[in-house]
Amino acid sequence: MKRATILGLLVGTFVLQSAWAVYTQTSKPPGPLRTERVKGDLHMIAGEGGNVALYATSDGVILVDDMFDRNHADILAQVKTVTDKPLKYVINTHQHDDHAGGDLKMLPIAEVIAHRNVYANLKDLKRPYYEDTPGTPIGLPRITFTDQLDVHLGGKDVQAYYFGRGHTSGDAVIYFPEARAIHTGDLFLALRAGGRGAAPAQPRPPGVPIYVDYVQGGSFMEWSKTLDGALKLDFDTVIPGHGPVSTKADLVKFKSDLETMRGRLTGLIKQGSTKAQLAKILEDDYGWRSTGCPQSPPTGGCLQYQQLDALIVELGQAEVSRGKK
Repeated sequence: MKRATILGLLVGTFVLQSAWAVYTQTSKPPGPLRTERVKGDLHMIAGEGGNVALYATSDGVILVDDMFDRNHADILAQVKTVTDKPLKYVINTHQHDDHAGGDLKMLPIAEVIAHRNVYANLKDLKRPYYEDTPGTPIGLPRITFTDQLDVHLGGKDVQAYYFGRGHTSGDAVIYFPEARAIHTGDLFLALRAGGRGAAPAQPRPPGVPIYVDYVQGGSFMEWSKTLDGALKLDFDTVIPGHGPVSTKADLVKFKSDLETMRGRLTGLIKQGSTKAQLAKILEDDYGWRSTGCPQSPPTGGCLQYQQLDALIVELGQAEVSRGKK
């Protein structure tokens, strides 16, 4: 028994050391961050990962998202350039590591809030979560909500809404009533299809650089309906998941382009286009990389292509259902 116990401890130690070696070898240094005022006491921290909203109040700070694990110290440093008040709440727009990767380090100093589906997705991962930094431990939110949650701090209000599926099954839209602004997470990206703000060499049909994470409950078909819910809020300013601060008109155009693109792809599937043909169209016309992409594991720049099979199934089923009505 003693020999078996010792052997087990040695094996366990080896596994832990191996995991730590993988983590330290694949970890990346944090990129530079910058903070800009959006409106009043609402700011945006950008530079790496998803955009972070920083809302300063007389009693403390509310953050929306917290980038990668590696950005934790730099985000706290950015907060100190705005206010000396303590961080009180972090609200996740969804669970991807470029938006919620810093949750574990936030938990000792703030309450982390997310939609209940975010919690469920993180507890029952169906693939590696930290594609960017393998081995980074996950922080589970302590507070979850179903449809709406209100945070009141320092005389200011912040509201988190769930309008349905889109990028994932747990996308939250965060509303700042006083500033008439929202944070959309990756339900809206202020980027050109095919590049981060760069105009393509040739004009392309209307489209959007979205990623439907089907493994974690996303839906291309329901995405625009979810945006309809967000558009009912009273706002004029948008902090997108990635890209510069935008307007309500930008979000309306994004929704229109999404629907145009989805309609075209659905038509191609109905006509019997193969996966290879669709991948070429997505790459040539919309800038979704497919060339050189492996089927797995999750690979930066290839995530959209790696979900193409599921996208074809969803759009194909939607067309069948439409035909039966």
